Amino acid sequence: MATEVNNLMTMTMNLTANISQGMTCKLTAGRLEKVVLPVLYSIIICVGLPANFMALWMFLQQSYRKHGILIYLTNLSMADLISCLALPFRATLLLMGDYWKERSPTCTTVMIIINFSFYYTMSCSTIFLAFTSISRYAMIVKPNNRKLNKFYDTSFAMHACIVTWVIPIIPILSLNLNYFFKEVNMLNDVGDSVCYNIQLQYGKKVSANAFVTVAIIFLIILVMFAFSYASIALHLCTVRRRSISQRNRVIHFRAQMIIIAAMTGFIVCHLPYHIYQIVAGLQRLSNDDCQWLLETHHVKLISLWFVSLSSCLNPILYFLLSKSFVEHRFKR
Repeated sequence: MATEVNNLMTMTMNLTANISQGMTCKLTAGRLEKVVLPVLYSIIICVGLPANFMALWMFLQQSYRKHGILIYLTNLSMADLISCLALPFRATLLLMGDYWKERSPTCTTVMIIINFSFYYTMSCSTIFLAFTSISRYAMIVKPNNRKLNKFYDTSFAMHACIVTWVIPIIPILSLNLNYFFKEVNMLNDVGDSVCYNIQLQYGKKVSANAFVTVAIIFLIILVMFAFSYASIALHLCTVRRRSISQRNRVIHFRAQMIIIAAMTGFIVCHLPYHIYQIVAGLQRLSNDDCQWLLETHHVKLISLWFVSLSSCLNPILYFLLSKSFVEHRFKR
């Protein structure tokens, strides 16, 4: 009898703890989700869509100058355009996610579109930016390096872009399938979970490992990106000092400033999100408690917005940068 009473008390305590944890782990949408971020995403959509359409059209009009950098930038504009087209779904999730049921077709469809489009376009655009930085480094700093100059070759660039579009599909699709059919289904759904909840926003251990891995790869690309553009900026600074022509000095100075702006924009837009993913991923792998995730969730939302902001900045900065480098190339 005493054993049964003890077992009953233990079950009651566990049930109470689970209910308490469920209550504390409830993700609620506040003013940031309902007002601030939808407005900010609307700005990105209104600016990013026409900017990327215009950049894509301008790059295609320069097909007679076809070279590696132009091909990378054309594909970058396509990736940013797809990213902008998917942003209305993210804004809608923030506005309506706590009204939709977690298992509803609407929730599932919106989450699939958001997750796949975001990680797919972010992966592709980051690689295109890496190819662009290597090409510019080869063109300006190492013009006689045959291996690096392959990145500037038209045929190589076209094949590299095709591979970049194709390869991420399999791992991203696999992670999404695992996320929706295994991780989300591991929840003990009592029928009242809404679409905007902690599980759907973060997933479990497989997702955590994937986020940490992707973030580490990004940091490696960031170091390469920063090295390439820092070397180019220093080289242009040296050339500008040696140049006699005032016009050449102006061209080099403008290219140098746009390079610094591009590098700064890339770091500011992408670095906070990937640092957060590393910290949050390691937190999930070491501790299942979601309290820390709830306390830092706004950091994730804001850093996500900055990643999306890069789709507005890219067409502006890289079109100007392309013109500057074309002028510099002609001068050489």
